[in-house]
Amino acid sequence: MKIIPSIRLYVLLAMLVTGIGTILILSALSLHYFIAGMDSSLRVSMYAQGQQQNVSDAKPYQFESFTVASRWQDLPENVRQVMLEPPTELNVLHKTIIGGNLITPPDAGYFTMKVAYGTETRFVSMVFDRNKVGAFKRSGPPYFLMIFITAVLGIVAFSVVLIWVMRRVTLPVDRLKNWAKGLNTQQLEQTTPDFHYSELNTLASIIKSSLSKVQESLAREQQFLSYASHELRTPIAVVRTNTELLQKMISKGATTDKQAQVVSRIERAGITMTDLTETLLWLTRQEEKSLPLNEVHLGQLIRQLVQDLRYLTHGKNIEINIATDESIQLLPNTLCRIIMTNLIRNAFQHTQEGLVTIEQSGHQVVIINQCDSYASSNEDLGFGLGLELTTRLISQYHWQYQNIETNRGRKVSIDFIR
Repeated sequence: MKIIPSIRLYVLLAMLVTGIGTILILSALSLHYFIAGMDSSLRVSMYAQGQQQNVSDAKPYQFESFTVASRWQDLPENVRQVMLEPPTELNVLHKTIIGGNLITPPDAGYFTMKVAYGTETRFVSMVFDRNKVGAFKRSGPPYFLMIFITAVLGIVAFSVVLIWVMRRVTLPVDRLKNWAKGLNTQQLEQTTPDFHYSELNTLASIIKSSLSKVQESLAREQQFLSYASHELRTPIAVVRTNTELLQKMISKGATTDKQAQVVSRIERAGITMTDLTETLLWLTRQEEKSLPLNEVHLGQLIRQLVQDLRYLTHGKNIEINIATDESIQLLPNTLCRIIMTNLIRNAFQHTQEGLVTIEQSGHQVVIINQCDSYASSNEDLGFGLGLELTTRLISQYHWQYQNIETNRGRKVSIDFIR
Protein backbone atom coordinates (compact mmCIF):
# COMPACT_ATOMS: atom_id res chain seq x y z
CA MET A 1 0.00 0.00 0.00
CA LYS A 2 1.45 3.34 -1.06
CA ILE A 3 1.77 5.91 1.72
CA ILE A 4 0.48 9.31 0.61
CA PRO A 5 2.69 12.08 2.01
CA SER A 6 1.07 14.81 4.09
CA ILE A 7 2.05 18.44 3.55
CA ARG A 8 1.18 19.21 7.16
CA LEU A 9 3.44 16.44 8.51
CA TYR A 10 6.18 17.30 6.02
CA VAL A 11 6.23 20.98 7.04
CA LEU A 12 6.05 20.09 10.74
CA LEU A 13 8.99 17.66 10.53
CA ALA A 14 11.02 20.02 8.35
CA MET A 15 10.52 22.90 10.76
CA LEU A 16 11.24 20.72 13.78
CA VAL A 17 14.46 19.34 12.28
CA THR A 18 15.55 22.84 11.25
CA GLY A 19 14.71 24.38 14.62
CA ILE A 20 16.22 21.60 16.73
CA GLY A 21 19.33 21.53 14.54
CA THR A 22 19.73 25.29 14.89
CA ILE A 23 19.33 25.15 18.68
CA LEU A 24 21.85 22.31 18.99
CA ILE A 25 24.37 24.13 16.80
CA LEU A 26 23.98 27.35 18.80
CA SER A 27 24.30 25.39 22.04
CA ALA A 28 27.50 23.77 20.79
CA LEU A 29 28.80 27.20 19.79
CA SER A 30 27.89 28.53 23.22
CA LEU A 31 29.79 25.67 24.85
CA HIS A 32 32.78 26.25 22.58
CA TYR A 33 32.92 29.98 23.21
CA PHE A 34 32.37 29.43 26.93
CA ILE A 35 35.45 27.19 27.08
CA ALA A 36 37.41 29.51 24.76
CA GLY A 37 36.45 32.48 26.92
CA MET A 38 37.57 30.69 30.08
CA ASP A 39 40.89 29.79 28.44
CA SER A 40 41.44 33.34 27.23
CA SER A 41 40.65 34.78 30.66
CA LEU A 42 42.96 32.30 32.37
CA ARG A 43 45.75 33.00 29.86
CA VAL A 44 45.58 36.73 30.63
CA SER A 45 45.57 36.07 34.37
CA MET A 46 48.53 33.69 34.17
CA TYR A 47 50.47 36.14 31.99
CA ALA A 48 49.86 38.89 34.54
CA GLN A 49 51.01 36.61 37.35
CA GLY A 50 54.16 35.81 35.36
CA GLN A 51 55.20 39.45 35.45
CA GLN A 52 55.97 39.32 39.21
CA GLN A 53 59.46 40.63 40.04
CA ASN A 54 60.18 38.65 43.24
CA VAL A 55 60.87 35.32 41.53
CA SER A 56 64.22 33.52 41.53
CA ASP A 57 65.57 30.03 41.33
CA ALA A 58 64.19 27.76 44.07
CA LYS A 59 62.01 30.67 45.23
CA PRO A 60 58.70 30.49 43.35
CA TYR A 61 55.89 32.99 43.87
CA GLN A 62 52.48 31.65 44.93
CA PHE A 63 49.12 33.41 44.98
CA GLU A 64 45.94 31.43 45.58
CA SER A 65 46.17 28.59 43.01
CA PHE A 66 48.80 30.37 40.91
CA THR A 67 52.51 29.54 41.05
CA VAL A 68 55.21 31.52 39.25
CA ALA A 69 58.72 30.05 39.01
CA SER A 70 61.91 30.79 37.10
CA ARG A 71 62.54 27.07 36.56
CA TRP A 72 60.23 24.16 35.64
CA GLN A 73 61.39 22.10 38.61
CA ASP A 74 60.30 24.87 41.02
CA LEU A 75 56.61 24.34 40.12
CA PRO A 76 54.47 22.17 42.43
CA GLU A 77 55.20 18.45 42.13
CA ASN A 78 51.62 17.48 41.34
CA VAL A 79 51.65 19.88 38.36
CA ARG A 80 54.89 18.40 37.00
CA GLN A 81 53.55 14.86 37.46
CA VAL A 82 50.40 15.60 35.49
CA MET A 83 51.82 17.84 32.76
CA LEU A 84 55.03 15.72 32.37
CA GLU A 85 56.82 18.06 29.96
CA PRO A 86 57.44 21.80 30.36
CA PRO A 87 55.91 24.12 27.75
CA THR A 88 58.26 25.24 25.01
CA GLU A 89 56.31 28.04 23.29
CA LEU A 90 55.75 31.42 24.87
CA ASN A 91 52.24 32.54 25.93
CA VAL A 92 50.62 29.24 24.92
CA LEU A 93 48.23 27.78 27.49
CA HIS A 94 48.62 24.06 28.20
CA LYS A 95 45.92 22.28 30.17
CA THR A 96 44.91 18.89 31.45
CA ILE A 97 41.35 18.31 32.77
CA ILE A 98 40.69 15.38 35.07
CA GLY A 99 37.20 13.91 35.44
CA GLY A 100 33.85 15.64 34.82
CA ASN A 101 31.30 15.54 32.01
CA LEU A 102 28.42 17.67 30.66
CA ILE A 103 26.45 17.19 33.87
CA THR A 104 29.15 17.28 36.56
CA PRO A 105 32.09 19.69 36.71
CA PRO A 106 35.67 18.34 36.41
CA ASP A 107 37.45 17.08 39.53
CA ALA A 108 40.61 19.02 38.81
CA GLY A 109 42.34 21.07 36.16
CA TYR A 110 46.05 21.72 35.62
CA PHE A 111 47.21 24.69 33.56
CA THR A 112 50.75 25.78 32.66
CA MET A 113 52.18 28.52 30.48
CA LYS A 114 55.64 29.83 29.62
CA VAL A 115 55.89 33.64 29.63
CA ALA A 116 58.69 36.15 29.00
CA TYR A 117 59.74 38.70 31.59
CA GLY A 118 62.30 40.95 29.97
CA THR A 119 65.13 38.67 28.95
CA GLU A 120 64.05 35.98 31.37
CA THR A 121 61.52 33.20 30.95
CA ARG A 122 59.17 32.13 33.68
CA PHE A 123 56.79 29.21 34.16
CA VAL A 124 53.31 29.84 35.52
CA SER A 125 50.93 27.14 36.73
CA MET A 126 47.42 27.11 38.08
CA VAL A 127 45.62 24.21 39.70
CA PHE A 128 41.84 23.96 39.88
CA ASP A 129 40.41 21.59 42.49
CA ARG A 130 36.68 21.68 43.04
CA ASN A 131 37.00 20.15 46.52
CA LYS A 132 39.01 23.10 47.83
CA VAL A 133 37.40 26.26 48.98
CA GLY A 134 38.62 29.24 47.06
CA ALA A 135 37.89 31.67 44.29
CA PHE A 136 37.22 28.82 41.83
CA LYS A 137 34.66 27.04 43.99
CA ARG A 138 30.99 27.92 43.29
CA SER A 139 27.58 26.62 44.24
CA GLY A 140 24.74 25.66 41.89
CA PRO A 141 24.67 23.54 38.72
CA PRO A 142 27.67 23.56 36.41
CA TYR A 143 27.78 25.81 33.39
CA PHE A 144 27.74 22.91 30.95
CA LEU A 145 24.54 21.59 32.54
CA MET A 146 22.93 25.04 32.30
CA ILE A 147 23.75 25.20 28.59
CA PHE A 148 22.27 21.71 28.09
CA ILE A 149 19.09 22.55 30.02
CA THR A 150 18.73 25.80 28.09
CA ALA A 151 19.00 23.89 24.80
CA VAL A 152 16.35 21.38 25.87
CA LEU A 153 14.00 24.16 27.02
CA GLY A 154 14.58 25.98 23.72
CA ILE A 155 13.69 22.85 21.75
CA VAL A 156 10.51 22.34 23.80
CA ALA A 157 9.48 25.98 23.45
CA PHE A 158 10.18 25.92 19.70
CA SER A 159 8.13 22.72 19.27
CA VAL A 160 5.18 24.15 21.22
CA VAL A 161 5.18 27.39 19.23
CA LEU A 162 5.54 25.49 15.94
CA ILE A 163 2.62 23.18 16.76
CA TRP A 164 0.51 26.19 17.76
CA VAL A 165 1.38 28.00 14.51
CA MET A 166 0.65 24.86 12.47
CA ARG A 167 -2.70 24.55 14.17
CA ARG A 168 -3.49 28.19 13.45
CA VAL A 169 -2.65 27.60 9.78
CA THR A 170 -4.27 24.17 9.33
CA LEU A 171 -7.62 25.09 10.88
CA PRO A 172 -8.48 27.51 8.03
CA VAL A 173 -7.17 24.91 5.56
CA ASP A 174 -9.54 22.33 7.07
CA ARG A 175 -12.37 24.87 6.84
CA LEU A 176 -11.53 25.44 3.18
CA LYS A 177 -11.47 21.68 2.56
CA ASN A 178 -14.86 21.14 4.21
CA TRP A 179 -16.33 24.16 2.41
CA ALA A 180 -15.08 22.95 -0.98
CA LYS A 181 -16.32 19.41 -0.27
CA GLY A 182 -19.83 20.64 0.52
CA LEU A 183 -20.18 23.13 -2.35
CA ASN A 184 -23.49 22.92 -4.16
CA THR A 185 -25.56 25.09 -6.46
CA GLN A 186 -27.02 27.15 -3.60
CA GLN A 187 -23.63 27.80 -1.98
CA LEU A 188 -22.12 28.87 -5.30
CA GLU A 189 -24.58 31.77 -5.30
CA GLN A 190 -23.57 32.85 -1.79
CA THR A 191 -20.60 35.00 -0.76
CA THR A 192 -17.31 33.14 -0.37
CA PRO A 193 -16.44 32.74 3.35
CA ASP A 194 -13.37 34.42 4.82
CA PHE A 195 -10.61 31.90 5.50
CA HIS A 196 -8.40 34.40 7.37
CA TYR A 197 -5.41 34.17 5.00
CA SER A 198 -5.27 35.92 1.62
CA GLU A 199 -3.77 32.85 -0.11
CA LEU A 200 -6.63 30.63 1.10
CA ASN A 201 -9.20 33.26 0.08
CA THR A 202 -7.63 33.37 -3.39
CA LEU A 203 -7.72 29.58 -3.61
CA ALA A 204 -11.37 29.57 -2.49
CA SER A 205 -12.21 32.11 -5.21
CA ILE A 206 -10.48 29.95 -7.82
CA ILE A 207 -12.37 26.84 -6.64
CA LYS A 208 -15.68 28.69 -6.68
CA SER A 209 -14.96 30.18 -10.10
CA SER A 210 -14.03 26.78 -11.53
CA LEU A 211 -17.12 25.09 -10.12
CA SER A 212 -19.28 27.98 -11.32
CA LYS A 213 -17.94 27.49 -14.83
CA VAL A 214 -18.69 23.77 -14.61
CA GLN A 215 -22.18 24.58 -13.31
CA GLU A 216 -22.72 27.05 -16.13
CA SER A 217 -21.55 24.44 -18.63
CA LEU A 218 -24.02 21.91 -17.23
CA ALA A 219 -26.76 24.55 -17.29
CA ARG A 220 -25.98 25.28 -20.93
CA GLU A 221 -26.12 21.58 -21.77
CA GLN A 222 -29.47 21.26 -20.00
CA GLN A 223 -30.64 24.37 -21.79
CA PHE A 224 -29.53 22.86 -25.06
CA LEU A 225 -31.58 19.75 -24.37
CA SER A 226 -34.59 21.90 -23.51
CA TYR A 227 -34.21 24.00 -26.63
CA ALA A 228 -33.57 20.95 -28.80
CA SER A 229 -36.62 19.08 -27.51
CA HIS A 230 -38.70 22.22 -28.01
CA GLU A 231 -37.46 23.13 -31.46
CA LEU A 232 -37.31 19.62 -32.90
CA ARG A 233 -41.01 19.05 -32.28
CA THR A 234 -41.98 20.81 -35.51
CA PRO A 235 -39.69 18.97 -37.97
CA ILE A 236 -40.40 15.68 -36.19
CA ALA A 237 -44.12 16.33 -36.53
CA VAL A 238 -43.61 17.15 -40.22
CA VAL A 239 -41.67 13.92 -40.74
CA ARG A 240 -44.29 11.79 -38.97
CA THR A 241 -47.24 13.47 -40.71
CA ASN A 242 -45.73 13.23 -44.16
CA THR A 243 -44.54 9.66 -43.53
CA GLU A 244 -48.10 8.63 -42.73
CA LEU A 245 -49.32 10.58 -45.76
CA LEU A 246 -46.72 8.90 -47.97
CA GLN A 247 -47.77 5.45 -46.76
CA LYS A 248 -51.38 6.24 -47.61
CA MET A 249 -50.41 7.59 -51.01
CA ILE A 250 -48.36 4.47 -51.75
CA SER A 251 -51.25 2.22 -50.71
CA LYS A 252 -53.66 4.17 -52.92
CA GLY A 253 -51.23 4.33 -55.83
CA ALA A 254 -50.77 8.09 -55.92
CA THR A 255 -48.73 9.62 -58.68
CA THR A 256 -44.95 9.88 -58.43
CA ASP A 257 -45.06 13.70 -58.45
CA LYS A 258 -47.27 13.82 -55.39
CA GLN A 259 -45.11 11.28 -53.59
CA ALA A 260 -42.02 13.30 -54.51
CA GLN A 261 -43.56 16.40 -52.92
CA VAL A 262 -44.10 14.51 -49.68
CA VAL A 263 -40.57 13.12 -49.77
CA SER A 264 -39.28 16.64 -50.39
CA ARG A 265 -41.04 17.89 -47.26
CA ILE A 266 -39.53 15.03 -45.24
CA GLU A 267 -36.09 15.85 -46.64
CA ARG A 268 -36.50 19.54 -45.73
CA ALA A 269 -37.51 18.55 -42.21
CA GLY A 270 -34.37 16.38 -41.88
CA ILE A 271 -32.17 19.24 -43.09
CA THR A 272 -33.93 21.56 -40.67
CA MET A 273 -33.22 19.23 -37.74
CA THR A 274 -29.51 19.04 -38.70
CA ASP A 275 -29.16 22.81 -39.05
CA LEU A 276 -31.18 23.35 -35.90
CA THR A 277 -28.90 21.14 -33.83
CA GLU A 278 -25.80 22.98 -35.08
CA THR A 279 -27.37 26.36 -34.32
CA LEU A 280 -28.42 25.35 -30.82
CA LEU A 281 -24.92 24.07 -30.11
CA TRP A 282 -23.54 27.39 -31.33
CA LEU A 283 -25.93 29.29 -29.08
CA THR A 284 -25.51 27.26 -25.88
CA ARG A 285 -21.73 26.89 -26.13
CA GLN A 286 -21.30 30.56 -27.09
CA GLU A 287 -18.60 29.88 -29.65
CA GLU A 288 -16.68 32.88 -30.93
CA LYS A 289 -17.09 32.10 -34.62
CA SER A 290 -20.14 33.48 -36.44
CA LEU A 291 -22.64 31.47 -38.41
CA PRO A 292 -22.21 31.57 -42.22
CA LEU A 293 -24.42 33.93 -44.21
CA ASN A 294 -26.61 32.64 -47.03
CA GLU A 295 -29.09 34.11 -49.48
CA VAL A 296 -32.43 33.83 -47.70
CA HIS A 297 -35.77 34.37 -49.42
CA LEU A 298 -37.75 35.50 -46.36
CA GLY A 299 -41.14 35.39 -48.14
CA GLN A 300 -40.61 31.83 -49.34
CA LEU A 301 -39.30 30.80 -45.89
CA ILE A 302 -42.40 32.25 -44.19
CA ARG A 303 -44.81 30.45 -46.51
CA GLN A 304 -42.95 27.17 -46.05
CA LEU A 305 -43.05 27.48 -42.26
CA VAL A 306 -46.74 28.34 -42.28
CA GLN A 307 -47.36 25.19 -44.29
CA ASP A 308 -45.25 23.10 -41.91
CA LEU A 309 -46.98 24.53 -38.82
CA ARG A 310 -50.56 24.25 -40.03
CA TYR A 311 -51.04 21.21 -37.82
CA LEU A 312 -51.22 23.69 -34.90
CA THR A 313 -54.38 25.24 -36.40
CA HIS A 314 -56.33 21.98 -36.65
CA GLY A 315 -59.61 22.27 -34.77
CA LYS A 316 -59.35 26.08 -34.61
CA ASN A 317 -61.20 28.76 -36.54
CA ILE A 318 -58.16 30.76 -37.65
CA GLU A 319 -57.78 32.86 -40.79
CA ILE A 320 -54.21 33.34 -42.00
CA ASN A 321 -53.19 36.29 -44.19
CA ILE A 322 -49.68 36.36 -45.65
CA ALA A 323 -48.14 39.32 -47.49
CA THR A 324 -44.52 38.94 -48.67
CA ASP A 325 -42.21 40.21 -51.36
CA GLU A 326 -39.55 38.57 -53.51
CA SER A 327 -36.49 40.19 -51.92
CA ILE A 328 -33.47 38.14 -50.93
CA GLN A 329 -31.35 38.93 -47.85
CA LEU A 330 -27.90 37.75 -46.73
CA LEU A 331 -28.66 36.14 -43.36
CA PRO A 332 -27.80 33.02 -41.32
CA ASN A 333 -30.41 30.69 -42.78
CA THR A 334 -30.95 28.31 -39.85
CA LEU A 335 -30.99 31.13 -37.32
CA CYS A 336 -33.72 32.93 -39.23
CA ARG A 337 -35.65 29.67 -39.56
CA ILE A 338 -35.58 29.10 -35.79
CA ILE A 339 -36.71 32.65 -35.02
CA MET A 340 -39.52 32.67 -37.56
CA THR A 341 -40.62 29.16 -36.52
CA ASN A 342 -40.95 30.28 -32.91
CA LEU A 343 -42.81 33.47 -33.75
CA ILE A 344 -45.26 31.78 -36.14
CA ARG A 345 -45.75 28.82 -33.80
CA ASN A 346 -46.44 31.20 -30.93
CA ALA A 347 -49.08 33.02 -32.95
CA PHE A 348 -50.79 29.75 -34.00
CA GLN A 349 -50.62 28.18 -30.54
CA HIS A 350 -52.14 31.13 -28.72
CA THR A 351 -54.87 32.02 -31.16
CA GLN A 352 -57.98 29.93 -30.71
CA GLU A 353 -60.20 31.92 -33.08
CA GLY A 354 -59.47 34.97 -35.17
CA LEU A 355 -56.97 36.36 -37.66
CA VAL A 356 -53.20 35.88 -37.95
CA THR A 357 -51.47 38.34 -40.25
CA ILE A 358 -47.88 37.89 -41.41
CA GLU A 359 -46.31 40.75 -43.35
CA GLN A 360 -42.80 40.76 -44.78
CA SER A 361 -41.12 43.66 -46.52
CA GLY A 362 -37.42 43.45 -47.24
CA HIS A 363 -35.62 42.46 -44.05
CA GLN A 364 -38.58 43.38 -41.80
CA VAL A 365 -41.27 40.94 -40.64
CA VAL A 366 -44.42 41.76 -38.65
CA ILE A 367 -46.73 39.11 -37.16
CA ILE A 368 -50.10 40.17 -35.72
CA ASN A 369 -52.74 37.90 -34.26
CA GLN A 370 -56.20 39.35 -33.57
CA CYS A 371 -58.77 37.18 -31.90
CA ASP A 372 -61.58 37.05 -29.36
CA SER A 373 -59.96 34.12 -27.57
CA TYR A 374 -56.22 34.70 -27.00
CA ALA A 375 -54.24 32.42 -24.69
CA SER A 376 -51.80 34.74 -22.96
CA SER A 377 -50.70 32.27 -20.32
CA ASN A 378 -47.09 31.18 -20.43
CA GLU A 379 -48.01 27.80 -19.07
CA ASP A 380 -48.84 26.45 -22.50
CA LEU A 381 -46.20 24.01 -23.75
CA GLY A 382 -43.33 25.76 -25.43
CA PHE A 383 -44.60 29.35 -25.17
CA GLY A 384 -42.18 30.66 -22.57
CA LEU A 385 -39.23 28.62 -23.87
CA GLY A 386 -39.89 29.63 -27.45
CA LEU A 387 -39.91 33.33 -26.59
CA GLU A 388 -36.80 32.94 -24.45
CA LEU A 389 -34.92 31.20 -27.24
CA THR A 390 -36.09 33.81 -29.76
CA THR A 391 -34.99 36.67 -27.50
CA ARG A 392 -31.56 35.09 -26.94
CA LEU A 393 -30.97 34.48 -30.62
CA ILE A 394 -32.03 37.99 -31.61
CA SER A 395 -29.92 39.50 -28.82
CA GLN A 396 -26.94 37.42 -29.91
CA TYR A 397 -27.11 38.91 -33.40
CA HIS A 398 -28.19 42.41 -32.25
CA TRP A 399 -31.29 42.52 -34.43
CA GLN A 400 -34.14 44.96 -33.72
CA TYR A 401 -37.08 43.23 -32.04
CA GLN A 402 -40.41 44.28 -30.51
CA ASN A 403 -43.06 42.18 -28.81
CA ILE A 404 -46.15 44.23 -27.92
CA GLU A 405 -49.36 42.95 -26.37
CA THR A 406 -52.50 44.50 -27.88
CA ASN A 407 -56.14 44.50 -26.76
CA ARG A 408 -57.01 41.51 -28.94
CA GLY A 409 -53.69 39.71 -29.20
CA ARG A 410 -50.04 40.48 -29.82
CA LYS A 411 -47.89 42.28 -32.36
CA VAL A 412 -44.36 41.10 -32.99
CA SER A 413 -41.91 42.81 -35.32
CA ILE A 414 -38.32 41.97 -36.17
CA ASP A 415 -35.83 43.73 -38.39
CA PHE A 416 -33.06 41.43 -39.65
CA ILE A 417 -30.48 44.16 -39.90
CA ARG A 418 -27.91 45.32 -37.36
